[in-house]
Amino acid sequence: MVNRVATFAFTNQMVSENMRLQTKYSDINTQISSGLKSQDYKGIASDSQYLLAVESSQKKLTAYNANANTASSNINIMYSTIGKIEDMANTMLSNVTAALGGNQVPGTITASQADNAMLETAGLLNLEIGGRHLFSGSDIDTTPVNLSDPAWPAQTSPSVVNSSYYQGNSTLSSVQVSETYSSTYGVTADNPAFEKLLRAYNILKTNPTGAAERTEALDLIKQSIDGIGNIRGILSTQANSINAQIDKNEQDKTYLQEVSSNIKETDIPSASVMLTEIQGQLEASYSASVRVLQMSLVKYL
Repeated sequence: MVNRVATFAFTNQMVSENMRLQTKYSDINTQISSGLKSQDYKGIASDSQYLLAVESSQKKLTAYNANANTASSNINIMYSTIGKIEDMANTMLSNVTAALGGNQVPGTITASQADNAMLETAGLLNLEIGGRHLFSGSDIDTTPVNLSDPAWPAQTSPSVVNSSYYQGNSTLSSVQVSETYSSTYGVTADNPAFEKLLRAYNILKTNPTGAAERTEALDLIKQSIDGIGNIRGILSTQANSINAQIDKNEQDKTYLQEVSSNIKETDIPSASVMLTEIQGQLEASYSASVRVLQMSLVKYL
């Protein structure tokens, strides 16, 4: 080194500058190839806490929507199931109307129709999805309707309200769909609309030929159909509310994903321009270093 014009300190400075440019070139090249500004949180230290908060919020929204989608699915199943109960009630309404029109319909036929409708309605209300009974309130492990319960005997006219067949509880299911909003949804099998319907079938099964029984049963079925329509309307509103929150959560997730990407991901066009600039600087620095290091006092003596 003593026979060179360049001093030792200056030579070291050139070497350090070359190494700095090499490191920067390598870092940007890695950013472009990986698509990330850094391979760990250290490389984005100033934004790391903010990024962690953003990622935590994304995970919460994902969890909220998983629960909300389950609730929405359950509501849709309940809505469809109650629609089948309503169809059956309308059929029985026609059957009882026909029976009231004269003696053309034997009592045994009416009794059989009522018994079948009662059993099918109970079966639909005892629907179990994913290990949970949908019409038992929060008591999801309990089958809600038991037609053999001693407290629910054969009904005669005039009948009285009796929902002793119901084995669940009165607490509706609830789902947390956002940080500040939880939704209560569903209906239980002891709802007056279902109680009236099952009572009407019970009356017809017990005494299918009595005019008073048929008249009362007809009136109860009509009331039940009206009530079922109201229930389906409520379920529809609940589903719309939950689905609206799901959509909002997805929008929030999209926004947070953009924020996260801006923090973590490389701006490829800008990085490519910077890489080209550093490459030019590095080539110029290499060229200058070679020329300086090749200079010797001998050439000037």
